[in-house]
Amino acid sequence: MNYYHSVIQSVKQLPEDVRRFLMRAAVLFAAWKILYLFILIPAEMPDAWLVKKLGEGTAYGLNAVYNTSAFTAIATARTKLYGNDKAKVTYSHVKKGNKKLIGIYQACNGLELMILYAGFILAFSGRLQIKLLFITGGIAVLYLINILRLVMLGYISIEHPLHFQFAHKYLFNLIVYAVTFFLWMGYVAVSFKKVKTQTI
Repeated sequence: MNYYHSVIQSVKQLPEDVRRFLMRAAVLFAAWKILYLFILIPAEMPDAWLVKKLGEGTAYGLNAVYNTSAFTAIATARTKLYGNDKAKVTYSHVKKGNKKLIGIYQACNGLELMILYAGFILAFSGRLQIKLLFITGGIAVLYLINILRLVMLGYISIEHPLHFQFAHKYLFNLIVYAVTFFLWMGYVAVSFKKVKTQTI
């Protein structure tokens, strides 16, 4: 009991802007999880569409890199268990001829990162127009970065297969998170600049 009391006291001592940010972030996170788990996963929205588009974009990118038309993306649906519930899940395989090259699953589609990125900006203070500009632009950048990541993973799996696991688990994750961080910092910098010019 004393632990929870001390946590509450610590939160109360935070600046008002920080408390407001944390409250908004908590509400947005809870709302997203409820929406995603109970509505979007059963409807496969937007996961199925995103996985298909990423597969198509990856095949297109690899065809451009190798100057060929041998790479294709095949989307397939299967049933997956979530606890006691079943849900249809779409995944995409990028193939070279008949050989499977890489698989793109829901965990690879970048949706959670896009929502995290948008949620941070929505929870932060600032003008709605600036927020919407950074959210739409940032999500587009993250989508393109994810396609580039998948194209590079396809290239590495062909040319340097021994380095695939390192690139998949560490290198490209670091790059994607770094891009997300710099997008956030860009929003914060613009938001503070607007606040300063309004107060002068």
